[in-house]
Amino acid sequence: MPKADTADRLDSWKEIAAYLGRDVRTVQRWAKNEALPIHRKLHKKKSSVYAFKRELDQWWDDGRLFPDGVTPAGTPSPRRQLLAVLPLRNQTGLPDQDYFSDGLTEELIAQLSRVNPAQLGVIAGGSIMAFKHTTKNINQIGRELGAAYVLDGNVRRSDDRVRIAVNLINADDQGIVWSQSYDRNLSNILELQNEVARSVSSRIAVTITTQEQSRLDRSTLVPPGAYEAYLRGRGFWNRRREEDLRAAVRLFQQAIDEDLNYAPAHAGLADCYALLSSVALGAMMPSKTMPKAKAAAQKALRIDPQLAEAHASLAYAHAFFDWDWSAAEREFARALELNPSYATARQWYSEYMIIAGRIDDAIVEIKRAREYDPLSMAIPAAHAAAMYYARQYDDTIAECRTTLALEPNSILAYLNLGRAWMMKREYRKAIAELRTAADLTGGNSTLILAMLGHAYGLARSSSEARAILSQLNAIARHKYVPAFNFATVHAGLGDLDNVFRWLRKANAERCEYLTHLHQEPAADPIRSDPRFAKVVPVPP
Repeated sequence: MPKADTADRLDSWKEIAAYLGRDVRTVQRWAKNEALPIHRKLHKKKSSVYAFKRELDQWWDDGRLFPDGVTPAGTPSPRRQLLAVLPLRNQTGLPDQDYFSDGLTEELIAQLSRVNPAQLGVIAGGSIMAFKHTTKNINQIGRELGAAYVLDGNVRRSDDRVRIAVNLINADDQGIVWSQSYDRNLSNILELQNEVARSVSSRIAVTITTQEQSRLDRSTLVPPGAYEAYLRGRGFWNRRREEDLRAAVRLFQQAIDEDLNYAPAHAGLADCYALLSSVALGAMMPSKTMPKAKAAAQKALRIDPQLAEAHASLAYAHAFFDWDWSAAEREFARALELNPSYATARQWYSEYMIIAGRIDDAIVEIKRAREYDPLSMAIPAAHAAAMYYARQYDDTIAECRTTLALEPNSILAYLNLGRAWMMKREYRKAIAELRTAADLTGGNSTLILAMLGHAYGLARSSSEARAILSQLNAIARHKYVPAFNFATVHAGLGDLDNVFRWLRKANAERCEYLTHLHQEPAADPIRSDPRFAKVVPVPP
């Protein structure tokens, strides 16, 4: 049997299909007809399959298949390249212009991600920003991110003029493959991004698809004020905190006011409203805010039907607000077809798979998201959550501890630790982890307070649980608190009448977390109650 470390091994058809970027039926067909290197381990009644990444890579390099079909005999197949676009260095000397260089980096990543997803993968901006002030060399960065090429450069802005200098570097030998400088008016910034995408693609032998060529040829002018507001908005969006998302809403709306047909700004607005409506933030009532998110995503797609970010935003609205499963599946598929490198779409799709009961698929999908955004802290938290839903509590705990070793203040890691310890009936440990999470938020997260109240209830510390209820009621006097959070505390206390009273309100609010309750381990005690089916949407 071939030897390999666990990082090289794929242990199911689903993992093999995800690694190759195809569905299970396709890779099974390749195994049967195209000698895809699959190994089988015999058991008493059936066999299981596994494969090694290095063997799959070699098979791919041997030219068995083009990305879209069988090649003629002897014709080489292009291997998918992975590119990292390092943060463009701000050469203005003004720190308050960092938003511009960071935002332009994100936009270049987005543009390059669309070129030919079958041949080119691009590392997400969240991971890239970790290298903003790095002293590591290109070879180290390439190894850490798994990238074959690195795009490095700087940007200088003076009024409405922008000068960008970029170098495309081979990560292995640190040799410069291509170098170019651009000087443009800010209103021509989209054309500049398109030129960079064309040049990079040609230098690393990536074919620009007909669809993307048509898109690149349709460069339009964007008002400098709209572009600047959009970049600022994305900067705030990336922080994911309530106050930052509210600031991003204002900036995206400012961009739209400058240019009504600027599709990315509409998609950004949709993303903000979606997160502000989530129970995790609990900032806005979904029944009032999610229609705005859906309308913004639809507006973006009317302007640009090929905008992956807008398809992902619409998919989120269909899944977690409309509860329209077929529409959500369709939009997620389209988003990932247009941009397989878009880690946020993969993360949201993984969450959708959880509510559909496809937990194994969800874990595979979040692993794929991690390949494109390997340094993200949100994706490991989503991975831990997926393992929690799979009832792999020890694995959940191990994943959270790994995250905390890298980011000691990860609120989501402490939250997932608390959930896992509760399911293991280690209530005191759960309370300790959730207290830490609550402290890190300054007591401002009503979801974490609710989870802490739930843990107190399970631990038979009813007075502490009721104190949390009083605290939530006090907060609700001056700001929105999701009804679901009150139901969570009452569930810990075993007060089912109040659980369902609050879940009915959560249904009226269109709380997205109701969609998770068919899979939520903490909901096991209430799932057999006849009232459950009346307030919880039927899963896909």
